[in-house]
Amino acid sequence: MLVLADVFQSGMILQREKEICIWGNAGPGELINVSIQGKSESSYANEEGGWAVRLQPLYASESEKLTVSNGKERICLEDIAVGEVWVAGGQSNMEFHMRYEKHVSDVKPKCWNPRIRFYDVPEIAFDGQEQYFDYSRVGIWRKATPDDLDYFSAVGYYFQCSLESTLNVPVGIIGCNWGGTVSASWMNAETVRNAGAAWMEEYETFAAQVNWEEYWNRQHTNMMNDRGNPFADPFGEFVMPVTRSAKEMQSFFASMMNAGMDLEANHFEYQPCQFPGSLYEHMLRKIAPYGIRGFLWYQGETDDEKCCANLYQPMLTGLIGDWRNLWEDQNLPFLIVQLPGYESWLSGQNLHYDWIRHAQEQVTKMDQNTWLCSISDVGEQYDIHPKNKQPVGERLSLLARGHVYGEEILCDAPVASRIQRSGNQVRISFCNADGGLELRGGQVNALKVSAESNVISWQAEVQGRDLVLILQQDVTGMLQVDFAQEKYYQVNLYNKSGIPAIPFSLYTV
Repeated sequence: MLVLADVFQSGMILQREKEICIWGNAGPGELINVSIQGKSESSYANEEGGWAVRLQPLYASESEKLTVSNGKERICLEDIAVGEVWVAGGQSNMEFHMRYEKHVSDVKPKCWNPRIRFYDVPEIAFDGQEQYFDYSRVGIWRKATPDDLDYFSAVGYYFQCSLESTLNVPVGIIGCNWGGTVSASWMNAETVRNAGAAWMEEYETFAAQVNWEEYWNRQHTNMMNDRGNPFADPFGEFVMPVTRSAKEMQSFFASMMNAGMDLEANHFEYQPCQFPGSLYEHMLRKIAPYGIRGFLWYQGETDDEKCCANLYQPMLTGLIGDWRNLWEDQNLPFLIVQLPGYESWLSGQNLHYDWIRHAQEQVTKMDQNTWLCSISDVGEQYDIHPKNKQPVGERLSLLARGHVYGEEILCDAPVASRIQRSGNQVRISFCNADGGLELRGGQVNALKVSAESNVISWQAEVQGRDLVLILQQDVTGMLQVDFAQEKYYQVNLYNKSGIPAIPFSLYTV
């Protein structure tokens, strides 16, 4: 029987101007022909029936037909667009649906655009999961319409809108994410062993003690694995749209318990979605090597919660390599969202987001095809899910336009590049500040000057690319300048593109 991989559907978007791969299954040895835009290519199915056909680059288009034939059967997919495709991966802040986004009530009535389309990879962590739960609402290519907008990744949607209006071609997002997951889940298990041995040791300790038959029996009825209806979870519907007060949260949990819901059942057990390699194998592999331009990545919060922030740099480096390996292209761009300020939410708290942020920045410095997206002005103090995703998506789009599509624009965040001191004046120079810095407000937020643990008062002014601090007392010896190093902050120092500065710690004598 001739079949295509699940991601290939009518209404999809294919990547333009790059060789693309179409794959599926058929009878062993069958000759498979694929045709679109007047181009045809063929390949034989292997002994297991798997086949893959590579097509020469396509031009941008809004309505194409793709046919696949084995000589006996024929599949015809319609309403296919050709343009730009990106994979948006990570945890809940990338998954965060437009249904909950701050501006959705204004956006939804006028969102209709058939050139913006979204596919959500079904959240599967173990073999056979889809047999125990209903997945009919996901794994579908959707268009930007008022009926379907709820399902879009909010970050992805704003990224798409910006790119589509700039490039004037269709733009697709493939969402490959799962809330509350760690980097180890999204990597090849062997890479986890090499990059973050503690993750593998945790799993192996669990695996050596668990009764696997009983464990999988529990997972087959565990509602935490029921991932086929994004909006069926009453907890998500309650907390995602707005930041709830402690009193509201207490009332919600009380009402759930009164309704007979066991909120702790299976919650603290090691979940399949946290196993090293589980989502890499059961989600990412299902869409590779679908033709794409690059990756968007927004994750790291749960690595911090699991007390593994110190491993995040090698883990993120390994993850990027694994994803590129699946696509057989070590130059595919990675646009990485740097975690914003945040203090606590429910029982979780910011332990070492500063370590995560530093790791994200270091990875982008070491890999010439990765770039850092600053959202240091939109975090929320008591909510791990900031509701305003528009700046996130639009700043990712700026990075893509500047670094991937070659526009001559200011697209990177201001980064402190030098510090100098002369008497009671400290001058901090920034790169990515063409046209000068902008301070929105009377004083610089989240900046502290200290000498031997004594906090020094200061006044600041912007002078072109420089931030000049005038110390309000005489100080000798080493000075430390910390910017956005507290758990929660909202940066108000920007460049002319409206991108907030990257956190830093600098020293000067």
